[in-house]
Amino acid sequence: MKKLDISKLDVLSLIRYDACTRCGECTVTCPTGGEAQEDELVTPRGKILRLRELHRAQYGLKAKLFGPKEIPQDQLTELSRRAYECTICGQCKTVCPAHLDTIEMWENMREFLVHNGLGPMPEHDQLIKSIENYDNPWMQPRTQRSRWARRLENDIKVKDALKEKCEVLYFVGCTAAYDPNIKEMALNTARILSKAKVDFGTLGNEEGCCGSTLLRTGLIDNARKMAEKNIEMFERAAPSIIVTSCAGCYKTIRQDYPKMGKVQPKVMHITEMVNELLDSGKLVLDKRMEQKVTFHDPCHLGRHNGLYDEPRRILRHVPGLELVEMERNRSESRCCGAGGGVKTAFPDLAQKISDIRIDDAEKSGADMLTTSCPFCYQSLKTTIEARGSKLKMTDLMELVASACKD
Repeated sequence: MKKLDISKLDVLSLIRYDACTRCGECTVTCPTGGEAQEDELVTPRGKILRLRELHRAQYGLKAKLFGPKEIPQDQLTELSRRAYECTICGQCKTVCPAHLDTIEMWENMREFLVHNGLGPMPEHDQLIKSIENYDNPWMQPRTQRSRWARRLENDIKVKDALKEKCEVLYFVGCTAAYDPNIKEMALNTARILSKAKVDFGTLGNEEGCCGSTLLRTGLIDNARKMAEKNIEMFERAAPSIIVTSCAGCYKTIRQDYPKMGKVQPKVMHITEMVNELLDSGKLVLDKRMEQKVTFHDPCHLGRHNGLYDEPRRILRHVPGLELVEMERNRSESRCCGAGGGVKTAFPDLAQKISDIRIDDAEKSGADMLTTSCPFCYQSLKTTIEARGSKLKMTDLMELVASACKD
C-alpha cells in the first residue's frame, strides 16, 4: 500500500482528531453508531481514533524515526466504509464536550478518502454519474427540469429569471423539480410566493444541481464546477434574494458556495421568508385545522443552520393546529436516515434510523408529521407507508398553502 497523501486533511481537522477525549458522548446519540447498530468503528469516536492511528503510523514520531508503517488494505477499506456509514447529521457536534466541529471533520475525512482512491462508495457511482451527465441525481433530462411549473400556467406566472428581472430567485432543487412525489413542494412554494405577491422567478431548465450530494460524499472538485456554474447564473439573474425550499440546497448555497465563489444575493430558506411574509401581513393563514402536528427538524436546517423557531412559528399561525413536540427535537432531533449518502449506499441502515424517528412521532400523539426537507419527507413518508402508520406525512409548505386566506 502506498503512503497515504494527507494533503487533503486540513490542519484544523488534524488538530481536532488529536483533541478527541474519547469520552464516548457521541456514541450514545449517533444515529448510525449508537442507535441503529453496534460497532465502535462506525461511531464518531471510532472513526476519529482509527484515522488518528493511520496518520501516526505514517506521519508520527515513530514513522519519522523508523519509517512509515504499511497499512493493510482491509483496514483502509473498513475505515472508508465506516466513514460513509454516517449521515453527517451533526448530532455528535451538539454533544461533544470538546466542541469539535465534527460536521467539517466528516466532510474533510471524505475528501481525504476520495483523494486517496478510497471513496466514495461503489453504490454512489450511478448517482454521481447522473449528476455529472444530467445535472441532477435522478437521471432525468435537463429539458424537463421546469416541467413541474406547467401545472401553474393557468393561474400563476413563474418568471424566467434569466430573461425577466425579479426580486426573488426561487432555487427549486433537483428533488422538487423531478420527483413526482415531491413536486408539490415546488408547486406549493410557488403558490405561496404568488399569494403574497412576491416578485419571483426561477432559472428554469438552466438551473443545475446545487452539488450537495457531491460535497457530502467528498467530491469537492466536482462540486466546485457545479457551484461555479450556478453562481454565474445567479450573477446573470441578479436577484436580491435566493430562496430554497430544500434544506440541502439551502445549506450548500448559504454555507458552501461562499468558499468557492462570491454569492451576492441574500440566501434564505422558505421557512424564513414565510415568517417575514406572515409578520408583514402579506400572507395570512386563516383556515382552521383541528389536528395535532409534530415537526421533524431536518439536520441541514436545524443543527447545520440553527433554524428551529421559524418552522414552529409558522405552525402556530395556523388556527386550530396544535403543535406537539417529539421527545427528541430541535438540536437533539434524531436524523431521518437519508443524509450523507447513507440512503443510497446503506438503505437498510437508513431504514432503521427512519423507523426510530417514526417511533418518536407516533409517541408524540400527533396526527400529522411535517418537515421542510425533501429528503426527510421521502424517507419518513416511505417508512410511514411501510409500517401502515396512521400518521399523515406532510411538507410544511403544503400546510401553509392549505391554510392560506383565499
